[in-house]
Amino acid sequence: MTGRDDATDEVPSESPELRTERVRTQAQLDAAWSVRLEVFVAEQQVPLDEEMDAADTAPTTTHVIVTTVEPGQDRDGGRTVDDEDVPPVAVATGRLLTDPSHPGVVHIGRVAVRRRWRTGGVGALIMRALEELACEEHALDGTLRVELSAQEQAIGFYERLGYTVAGPRYLDAGIWHRDAHKTVVGLSAPGHDG
Repeated sequence: MTGRDDATDEVPSESPELRTERVRTQAQLDAAWSVRLEVFVAEQQVPLDEEMDAADTAPTTTHVIVTTVEPGQDRDGGRTVDDEDVPPVAVATGRLLTDPSHPGVVHIGRVAVRRRWRTGGVGALIMRALEELACEEHALDGTLRVELSAQEQAIGFYERLGYTVAGPRYLDAGIWHRDAHKTVVGLSAPGHDG
């Protein structure tokens, strides 16, 4: 963490004010990118040309966002509006990369959560949504290997989600990383309810 035709876009969330969705529209993709730009480019000083890449728009990439409606949001020239009038705000995102030549294996990346939402399980929520979508669409015999490149400062987060860190540390976009992996079985990750 800073790392297409379903009947429903919504992934169940533990919190009624949060909604997890597969990105299907350009507006949703723009919202996902805005989270990444805030977290990776503005906060972590990752160069823009390294953060945004061709994988973002590849047909084998799936993006997921977590949105919320924040009561009292400022809109329309300073007017404060009620919940039902407020557009959703993206608070987290992540992407799922697949390679048809490696069935049963996916890569989760670009997991980002806006600073004020980094407590309360939003990171775990986006990871679970990505894992569930990956398992539904890419598992072989109900099993899927999920790989990711974890920033060193987030390794504890991924380990708590069941990932095993392996291999040497390396620099990516000027930030130390280590590879991690996890085997996901069925439609939910081990340790989570289905």
